[in-house]
Amino acid sequence: MAGLIPAAQYRQLSLQAPAQLHSSPVFSVDFAAINTHLAPFNDRRVRQALNYAINRRTIVQLYGGPSFASPTCQPIAPGLPGYRRFCPYTLHPHPSGAWSAPNLARARQLIRESGTRGERIDVWGDSDNPFSPPAVPAHFAKVLRSLGYRAHLHLAPGATITESMRRHFQLSVDGAWVADYPDPAAYLPQFFSCGGGDSNGYYCSPRLDREMHQAEVLELNQPAKANALWTTIDHQLTDNAAWVPTVDEPQIDLVSKRLHNYEYNPVWGFLADQAWLG
Repeated sequence: MAGLIPAAQYRQLSLQAPAQLHSSPVFSVDFAAINTHLAPFNDRRVRQALNYAINRRTIVQLYGGPSFASPTCQPIAPGLPGYRRFCPYTLHPHPSGAWSAPNLARARQLIRESGTRGERIDVWGDSDNPFSPPAVPAHFAKVLRSLGYRAHLHLAPGATITESMRRHFQLSVDGAWVADYPDPAAYLPQFFSCGGGDSNGYYCSPRLDREMHQAEVLELNQPAKANALWTTIDHQLTDNAAWVPTVDEPQIDLVSKRLHNYEYNPVWGFLADQAWLG
């Protein structure tokens, strides 16, 4: 989304040609996928500890800074039905739901309670993804080592990582999702249902499956109740640390000086039929 414009060039353009830059909201979330069936991540305390320990401010800087990313702790992206900012994984949690800083003391306490310190964790990342910096998986590995794990970093071209390989990963830090429809139903069931096509079998809760199905049914005639249920689902997934959400990204477009009437839709993108050259 923003990764194709280098941060230094963006800053220069924002000073010299601000009218040519457009930053637009996108229904997207970047995350690390956790295999909740493999040790040590089959222990919720370990998953929660990683969520507490990750420095989302550092990750924002790896993406290029606040113009390119903002911290998030939850699977539902801003702007989607059911979204209410929520972040228990921060130092001094605030009713606003904003992330402020890692809580390393809480993370280390959870690791001690889990009795998993010293175990091996293989961290996988995509080495050629232009939208997810390879330094992000490296940050995860560094954080895991600081928590006392024997973390091994594996960076490989995305085309070489097969679905069968992914099914055996403990942690994959190359996840990013852009909803192709403005609704949580467009992607949450794919990642978190027991038979979800994008889940790689990492997460399964029959109760959650029932709740997501109920939310989809309610959307037809009772959207307010559906939205409230999606909020509950989002917060359950966050509390259970099914993912490690890291940042939300905007769409940043650089356009010609000759382009007029730039319009952007969060689902369809740049509306070329509304613009003209002059």
